[in-house]
Amino acid sequence: MTKMCYTKTMAEPLSTPVFPTDNTTLPLRFLGRKTKLVDQIAAELEGLIVSGQLLPKTKLPPERELAERLGVSRTVVREATHILAAKGLLTSTPGVGTIIQQVTARHVTGPLNLLLQTQTEGVSFEELHQVRTLLEVEIAGLAAEHASEDDLQALQRLHETLQQAQGDSEAFAVQDAAFHSALAQATQNPLLAVLSDMLRHLVEDYLRRVLPFLTLATDVLPFHERILHEVLGRDPAAARAAMQAHLEQVRRNHQHAARRAVENTSPSDG
Repeated sequence: MTKMCYTKTMAEPLSTPVFPTDNTTLPLRFLGRKTKLVDQIAAELEGLIVSGQLLPKTKLPPERELAERLGVSRTVVREATHILAAKGLLTSTPGVGTIIQQVTARHVTGPLNLLLQTQTEGVSFEELHQVRTLLEVEIAGLAAEHASEDDLQALQRLHETLQQAQGDSEAFAVQDAAFHSALAQATQNPLLAVLSDMLRHLVEDYLRRVLPFLTLATDVLPFHERILHEVLGRDPAAARAAMQAHLEQVRRNHQHAARRAVENTSPSDG
């Protein structure tokens, strides 16, 4: 019985099948009783995609052929590919076939973001602020050390966009969160970039609620400008201090916005 042979040379984009072309039944690595066959097949394929043995933009064999190679029914193959499609690892297009997708940070952050969004009590300001403080102060310092010229230009463009978005709280929230994500990208540390992306939707959502109560020209923009200045100046210590000052101002902004919100909801006298 021939073994599965998943080599990068066999996985040519949208052309060469990634499985052997003979009619031999292919063995699976695990077929324990405790796991459904569909889940086993999905896990097998997922492992090959994540490990890079099946390359992005390559096409899986037709359903019938894939079932024969794996020694399972077409129904099992169909359900397994549906599982991977739901995870964003495969896409099926009529007339084209089932295509392997690039594994990106969103495959990690997406499920975690969904989990956070479904928490009945939500994430408090204190919880979010604690995590941001732990991450973003160091991110600013590392960005000052390791940012490429492209990273620096991207940060400058985002800061300019922030300045232009002062009259639009929704747009400002998106660009503000993008600025912090770009700082994480500039560290050249992919783990920090993923962790920052995990927080991004929470930061955006928080900013949408607090920005209408703030004066952006004094409460937010000067702090971003200082961070940018220190990162451009390649001064890690100053960049960390600038981010720390920004996060301290974020706390003051939160307290101010909370007071304003209470005032706006209090019944008027008389």
